Amino acid sequence: MQQHVYTITNCTILTVDGQDRFYPRGRMTVSGNSILRVGHEHELPLEGDAVDLKGALVLPGLINTHTHSHSSLFKNQADDLRLMDWLNKAMWPMEAHLNAERAAAATALSCMEYISSGITTYCDQFYFAEAIAPVAQKSGLRCMLGATVFEKPSVETDDTFGAATSFVERWLGREEETLVYSCLGPHAPYSVGAELFVRVAEFCRRHGVLLHTHISETQDENDQILARYGKTPTQWLESLGVFENRVLAAHSIHLCEQDMEIYARRNIHASYNPVSNLKLVSGLMPYKKLREHGIQVSIGTDGAQSNNSMDLLRDLRTGALIQKLAENDATIFPAHEMVRLATIEGAVALNLQDQIGSLEAGKRADFIALDTKSPRLVPLHCDSLSNLYSTVAYSACGADVRDMAVNGSWVMRDKLILTMDCDEVRKSAQKASEYLVSQAERQA
Repeated sequence: MQQHVYTITNCTILTVDGQDRFYPRGRMTVSGNSILRVGHEHELPLEGDAVDLKGALVLPGLINTHTHSHSSLFKNQADDLRLMDWLNKAMWPMEAHLNAERAAAATALSCMEYISSGITTYCDQFYFAEAIAPVAQKSGLRCMLGATVFEKPSVETDDTFGAATSFVERWLGREEETLVYSCLGPHAPYSVGAELFVRVAEFCRRHGVLLHTHISETQDENDQILARYGKTPTQWLESLGVFENRVLAAHSIHLCEQDMEIYARRNIHASYNPVSNLKLVSGLMPYKKLREHGIQVSIGTDGAQSNNSMDLLRDLRTGALIQKLAENDATIFPAHEMVRLATIEGAVALNLQDQIGSLEAGKRADFIALDTKSPRLVPLHCDSLSNLYSTVAYSACGADVRDMAVNGSWVMRDKLILTMDCDEVRKSAQKASEYLVSQAERQA
């Protein structure tokens, strides 16, 4: 079967590759789902269909390494609460009325926002995985879907481990067809016991899949685990053998020196969720210390219920600025490092760095185009690499994303989402959210 070939032209291309190559007047040729070549306009011929991007700034698609797509239904509900009050008194009572249909409606709404904000790949964690995976597939996005495991029964099932492992076994090996990468998401050390965590770890090891969990999000969590097991959450998980897997640890805020040494030795990847952490006053990730230990860090939005927005570019800027303030050092976390967090470092976190995260020949064609007519992006000095990185890191926001392709296929053109019936998505999500809120209020 002949591959569809097209060449994007009339654009500036920021590759975020290992050599920081960029092309002020660039072209990129896509064949099927992959990048055939990328370079200067005067060096590359127009092959296949010519796609004029009207002066756009092109970069790798953004990678959100921690989110909960069901939570778009809880957006702007139960704000201004402490984490445990927020979970116990608001979020979990509303989640108790979720079902497969409502979870699917929520996921569709989240995917719509991911697309409009430039997120081409996201790492999700929730139950009802069987219901939401087809929604992710239909959206055209790349999704690492961690079926959530809890010690206690969930609204989905009394056996979250059984449901989660069945999901992984059914979807594993179909990534090329679906763009859905299945994994397990044991919720957290405080909500999953030792025996169950060991079973999760053994399953992930046997099937070679990612283990995606929350670690040390709050000091209360650390105190609770210390009282229960005499160890920090990181040390407890290490003692169980959990870190003999590929592990993506969301938050990773309250880590001591020994914890960081374990992260470094076990190559644990930390997902930084700055806006969620600020809103819930969870704390500030010790980013500088993590990097000094050689620990890899990416960035995530967390769920809409603790962020209110899935704008990863906005979160990226906020996350860098609060680190600069905390360290009293304007030179740390520079713009090029910020952009890498949301692109290639995210790919590394998901073990997809050979496929996505930078624009290079042979990699998958996952890219976004920013509208350079946006006043936020003017003036733009296309011949200056530092200016391009600063424009993306400090000036751009999700609203500036105009076009998106994933796996070579157009998902959005001129801000029109091509893979979803957006009116129907909004209608279904509104109905589902109204039901959940009304049920939670009735029981309050």
